[in-house]
Amino acid sequence: MKLKVNLISLGCPKNLVDSEVILGRLGEAGYAFTSLYKDADIIIINTCSFINKARSESYKIISRIACQKSPSQKLIVCGCLPQLKKRKLFLRYPQIDALIGSADFYKIDKIIEQLLEGEKRLFSVNEPRFLYDSSFPRLLSTPPSYAYLKIAEGCSNHCSYCLIPYLRGRYRSRPVEDVVKEAKALVNLDIKELILVAQDITFYGWDKGEKSALIQLLNELEKIDKLNWIRLLYAHPLHFTSSLIKTIATSDKICRYIDIPLQHTHNEILVKMKRPKFEVAERLIAKLREEIPGVTLRTTFIVGFPGEKDKHVNKLLKDIERIKFEWLGAFTYSPEKGTLAYSLAPKIPLKIKKRRYAQLMQLQQPITLNFNQEKVDKVYSILVDKENEGHTEFQAPEIDGKTFLKEKHLPGESFSGKILQVKNYYDLVVEKSG
Repeated sequence: MKLKVNLISLGCPKNLVDSEVILGRLGEAGYAFTSLYKDADIIIINTCSFINKARSESYKIISRIACQKSPSQKLIVCGCLPQLKKRKLFLRYPQIDALIGSADFYKIDKIIEQLLEGEKRLFSVNEPRFLYDSSFPRLLSTPPSYAYLKIAEGCSNHCSYCLIPYLRGRYRSRPVEDVVKEAKALVNLDIKELILVAQDITFYGWDKGEKSALIQLLNELEKIDKLNWIRLLYAHPLHFTSSLIKTIATSDKICRYIDIPLQHTHNEILVKMKRPKFEVAERLIAKLREEIPGVTLRTTFIVGFPGEKDKHVNKLLKDIERIKFEWLGAFTYSPEKGTLAYSLAPKIPLKIKKRRYAQLMQLQQPITLNFNQEKVDKVYSILVDKENEGHTEFQAPEIDGKTFLKEKHLPGESFSGKILQVKNYYDLVVEKSG
């Protein structure tokens, strides 16, 4: 009888790709899978540790499973939390059988073999240098309509608040030909949309001195016949070139959707964050809207950064109201040991952080509502993800909510994985904004 594996994946789409590689590797090794951890012989938790909220979620899940698992079940914790906390997790959770770092997941099959042979407390947390390639099988966990395609690992930006360079290592781009090979394999599975992800997608190739690598990659992906949509997530304003804008503007497949986390708009805060000054982002936004008609912009901001004053927040709010990002998310600042910002002062009380977050999101809600209302009585392409749910070109799946199709759009057959032309956006319902 095949041993059963249950995998719980936490965090971002980049981490989800790692989880899918783990599943692919174990599937190739002959393991079976179950969605119920109580039915599993081996439980794997792929953790996130980007901010305190992510760590809290990871701890919560580990605690629940550690307390409820049977003595015969093996518990493996991998990803960013072991990379950060290392062997301390063994002290906190004696029930853990193995700890695997963020770049050691490719050893998962060997580690399980060792556990089954009776070895205990296995530890494999090394300098994050590994980069998976197209030779690794993946077991997709996304709907049949789209898949994530991770084109690089790590980050070399060293923003003052961010742990990613420590957790994931320096930026490492995959070769263009290898990414294209994986893309073709995914499209052969009838995937219609590929969502390109990296910590900074616009830095792709720059670590190798190849500043046009992303454009080269996009040009190659466009040649894949059955691929309909290409979506870019997590762009850094400093690395977004005029040539890339032109490539997006002239493409039939690249979604007119740009995700540029800006973090703040006041230069005094941006300098402390070690982010580019706001004038850089503002010029880019103007150019994007001018050269890519109908482009949808998403951004993310941090409130409550050390030293943030009311004047900083007031400028941020005025800029949001003036620029009118179609989609916007926000975080309250999370102090992270090991980052440059951790020692900065003065600290902002949690109560004030929450108030500023609420102000920001309250301001954004009518902006996003108006954006959606403008879609009424117009025809849009909907990529159906499952049953009567899907998303548009201006909605990143699992980020910008869902589009619900009414029954009249589904005449008795499954359209999952297909693109439909649907009129009247508010015949569809956006689940959430922000």
